[in-house]
Amino acid sequence: MTGLESSDCTVAIGRPLGEEITVTVLESSLNCSAGEVVLFSGRMMWRTGCRKLPLSLINSRTNTLIVKQRVLLPGNGVILQYNSRNATKKYYQDCDKQLFGPQGEIVNPVQLPDQMQGVVCRTFINVAPRHRIAIRALYIDLGNKSNQTHFNYILVRDVSTMKTMVFHGRQQFFWQSTGSQAEIEFHENFKEHQTSFWAEYHAIEPK
Repeated sequence: MTGLESSDCTVAIGRPLGEEITVTVLESSLNCSAGEVVLFSGRMMWRTGCRKLPLSLINSRTNTLIVKQRVLLPGNGVILQYNSRNATKKYYQDCDKQLFGPQGEIVNPVQLPDQMQGVVCRTFINVAPRHRIAIRALYIDLGNKSNQTHFNYILVRDVSTMKTMVFHGRQQFFWQSTGSQAEIEFHENFKEHQTSFWAEYHAIEPK
């Protein structure tokens, strides 16, 4: 991330669920007194720095990591090396899914009979930096809301703002994120009603 004309640069790294990412800072020419900085962020970590970066080791703790660099002087920046490995701690449910790429399909997860009741299954969506995510629900049947204590619903989270929206019943929807990451949580009560959900997503290119 050196020798760039742009003052802001973002790199996104993604691996399959079950892995975690480690990043080593090999070189850094950031001018700390001028306010130049690099930021590492993931679902379970956030770290910013400038001084004493070389040979620093950053662990994402999950399968995705975003690196943001801001420089003021042309040519300054960092050189990173990243690797992935099996995660030391399990951070996901077996019914979770990870989606990468500019477009794809989202379906409700299917839990096996031996899986715990009440487990919240999630779908993670990551697209290229500076892009946004559009989700269009094509078919949704989460049952009725007659039982207010145990009704099924879908929660969609905009990761960059942490704002969430809840959808239930047969309410089709069109949703857009403000950043390049989104999460969908499926809250289901299988004893009451088997849910069905089908949607498509696509990345919106930056203006």
